[in-house]
Amino acid sequence: MFTWYGDCYSRRCDESTRGESLFVLLLHKERSSDDCVDTDGECRLGALLADREAVSPDATLYRKEINTIVSSAMVNLTDRERIILVDRFGLTGNEEMTLEEIGRKLGLSRERVRQLEREAKGKLREFLRSRQKELCYT
Repeated sequence: MFTWYGDCYSRRCDESTRGESLFVLLLHKERSSDDCVDTDGECRLGALLADREAVSPDATLYRKEINTIVSSAMVNLTDRERIILVDRFGLTGNEEMTLEEIGRKLGLSRERVRQLEREAKGKLREFLRSRQKELCYT
């Protein structure tokens, strides 16, 4: 039983017939998502079918495009700069690391890692500035 549409018709049906009554209503004829599915006309079919947890397709596409653009920008970095940014911000899904942890990993001081991070961000910023129109989401 889905809980996200229960509000619409929970006051109309008891627990034993709740799911059954919804499907009986839907089977009567072809329905639009704007059609009301309760007798008072308060609940629309679209409200019952909408998945409130789903990420919208346009947001998913936008995220993929951003990832592609950022990945192409990362190519302009040195291997060490790329490692620093990936580890620092957890870009591959791993935990974010501190400057000190990255420094130990690469055999650098915390301060040197900070400097390299700043330089890498500057390179990314410069590259992404030229692609600014592609990064806008309306």
